[in-house]
Amino acid sequence: MKEKEFRDLIISALVLALAFGIALSGGFTALRQPTDLIAVVGMALVAVSLGFVFHELGHRLVARRFGYFAEYVMWPTGLMVALVFSLFGFIFVAPGAVMIYPRVTAWGTATISREKIGLVSLAGPATNIGLVVVFLMLDAIQPALVFTMGALINTWLAVFNLIPFGPLDGAKILRWNKVIWLISIVVAGVFLLSRGSY
Repeated sequence: MKEKEFRDLIISALVLALAFGIALSGGFTALRQPTDLIAVVGMALVAVSLGFVFHELGHRLVARRFGYFAEYVMWPTGLMVALVFSLFGFIFVAPGAVMIYPRVTAWGTATISREKIGLVSLAGPATNIGLVVVFLMLDAIQPALVFTMGALINTWLAVFNLIPFGPLDGAKILRWNKVIWLISIVVAGVFLLSRGSY
């Protein structure tokens, strides 16, 4: 991993943890109670940042397995928007994305097929669902708020990213294979509907 990509991931993860920490602590009011805010930001680092980083690395890993150039690029404006919105008690997150390009060879530039884009897109939400299972298992072994939060937030990340709209993963998966998209959204939806048991 290049130094710039590593830095972008770390900065994005830290800003997301801070934004979620502020929002979950009540927005502006959280700034008056820095001790509580620090505790929630610490939990968000585990619950949110892990989900975000592994989601992006999932995309990156699968894209590179297909021989594409792929690296995470931070979007500073999106991170600032996340921080501003968090002050009002809610989150709008657009920290950046994994940029994917076909490699140029002596035979020309390879095309990126719809199937491969679908599989690369599926890797992110699938990673979040995998993390939901891990957090639920950890919570069953040793109940803790951080594990509950980790399961809930990763469920939301999976469901949100599977929305078949615009640049979200769901739109690319649906264009590739409607059945796989449907199975994915149903699995994520089941976890979302059962969140009361987290």
